[in-house]
Amino acid sequence: MKVAWFGAEVAPSTEGLWLDPILYSEAEVFAIVNWGDGLLIGIPLKRAELFKRYAESRGWRLTEIFEPPSIPPCELYPIPKFPVRISLGPRGGVLARACDARKWLERYEKNHTIIVGGRPVRVRDSEEAEAARDSAYNYRCILKAIAFTFADEKSAGKGAWKLAERVEKLKAPRFVYRELTPLELAKLTAELTAEAYGAQSPRDPKLQRLAEKMGFRFKLPLADGYLTHVAPGRDNSLFLCGAPESGKSLALDYYLSQMPENWNTIVIDPTGEHGVLAKWGFAVLRAGVDVKVNPLALGERAFDVLEGVLESLWKRGEERELTAPKLEVLRDAVSNARSLWDVYRNVASALESASREDVRNAAFGLKRRLEPMLRCPALYGSERAELPKGRTVVVTQLGREEAELAFIYTLLHMVYSAAKAGGWQGIVVIDEVDQLGDAEIVNRICDELRKYGVSVWAAGHSVARVPSKLADAKYQLYFQTTDPATLKHIDPDGEILPKLKRGQALARVRGWGLRVAPVTVPVELIEAKRNFRPPPEIPLSTVASRFGVDPYRLAAAFSRATCEALYRFVQGAATEEDLRLLRELGLRGTRLGELTKHGEACLELCKEAGV
Repeated sequence: MKVAWFGAEVAPSTEGLWLDPILYSEAEVFAIVNWGDGLLIGIPLKRAELFKRYAESRGWRLTEIFEPPSIPPCELYPIPKFPVRISLGPRGGVLARACDARKWLERYEKNHTIIVGGRPVRVRDSEEAEAARDSAYNYRCILKAIAFTFADEKSAGKGAWKLAERVEKLKAPRFVYRELTPLELAKLTAELTAEAYGAQSPRDPKLQRLAEKMGFRFKLPLADGYLTHVAPGRDNSLFLCGAPESGKSLALDYYLSQMPENWNTIVIDPTGEHGVLAKWGFAVLRAGVDVKVNPLALGERAFDVLEGVLESLWKRGEERELTAPKLEVLRDAVSNARSLWDVYRNVASALESASREDVRNAAFGLKRRLEPMLRCPALYGSERAELPKGRTVVVTQLGREEAELAFIYTLLHMVYSAAKAGGWQGIVVIDEVDQLGDAEIVNRICDELRKYGVSVWAAGHSVARVPSKLADAKYQLYFQTTDPATLKHIDPDGEILPKLKRGQALARVRGWGLRVAPVTVPVELIEAKRNFRPPPEIPLSTVASRFGVDPYRLAAAFSRATCEALYRFVQGAATEEDLRLLRELGLRGTRLGELTKHGEACLELCKEAGV
């Protein structure tokens, strides 16, 4: 029999059993294995496509393993008596064959029926047993299964290696099966789902301690009773959701303050509140001041960024339509463009020359969306813009949705390109993530990032409009909220989330279960957050209007380097490099010590932006 193997990252679910997709695929035999490198699922090849379809529809992330896995030597594990209540642990596996449940159900009913006064009387069993029985009835199957753990490779006998070979081929030895209901098998294998396939964390305790001492991995207390290890190659994805003032942002800052100094971390911060992390050694950079990107420097991927902006606005109801003519005009405008200005001019040209009404309407709509981006200093980066390294907070505060989305999507693409080339590993944090919208570009990038050692943490007020790949994180913490979309997804009866106190969270962790737990934050961080004030936004349009200058030229010229050069210029201490920069930007006049009107406007903008 030909076997298809998949590395699997299982989405947490409050509905059904975690192994629903396996059962629904109607695979007659399957294996569930985890020896420390993450969860592997073996399915007969003829059922693989159906399994894949069901699994991905349930939010699983699958990696097809084209080379058959080399399973370590196995030794049989004694399955507990009916009903199974415990898991066999995070290391082990099962090999199971699905069979019709009718005979098993008949035996179960017979064993729970007695004759009283000549009449049959049904005897009730424990709640666990009844629930197990119901699962066999609902799924119409019983599973003949063996369970196993892993033997020491050095001392493993021939039988241990032979059993591993049989597991690889989905051929279990006879006469050692136990009959399990679907619920029993789900409980027995629950902890095997804790890690996604591909984790390469050291298994030797000495190596683990050394990795922690050197900062390559670290312990992160998510909530009371939930301690996890964050390490390269593991699934470190995190999603926090809750109402303002529920403790969500405080918890996020606490987790970030635990990051070792040698970890790459980029925090995308639309409000500026995470600038408090400067006290814990984070560099705080401002988009448009310290960080400037150029979407067109992405080459062919520039179209994806701008399409993603339109898709997000459309899904949020702020873009009337995402029509084929609009995408056609955008694709033509991006072709051979080197900056947003080039794209804008190409769209304006299409608007003037178009003979078809639908093309004119599309070009007019695109021009309206591009204009806010041209007023954003953060999108005037060079083609050689570099990605921040180390622990960094990037404060965006760009004001307009179009500019914010274009900046974030471009930054994510830069992270992906650097990670793919082996030049960046770490964690990307996106706050106010529900403002991104469920755009395909975000889901695609975040799904790819995990393959290259980058995990994404996200925080938002609602699950509505959150990219699905981010909402399906391994670690999910839901704080107090009455948001309808979140309640429908997590707490349909509204019995938990609306009643949580500040600092309490409903922890929903893959492989660990679901429960309410407090998040304990140090007093030092609480005081620092209380006294912190974020930097002011960049009032570009206001200053440009006051001085009567072109806001687009002002946006292109503005940066921290420009501000510092202007301050030295007016103090009579400008260097040759300062003079060259101001001359190239058109900010320095022809007379000694004179600024142009744009130079005066830029100097005022520097002061009002607090640069």
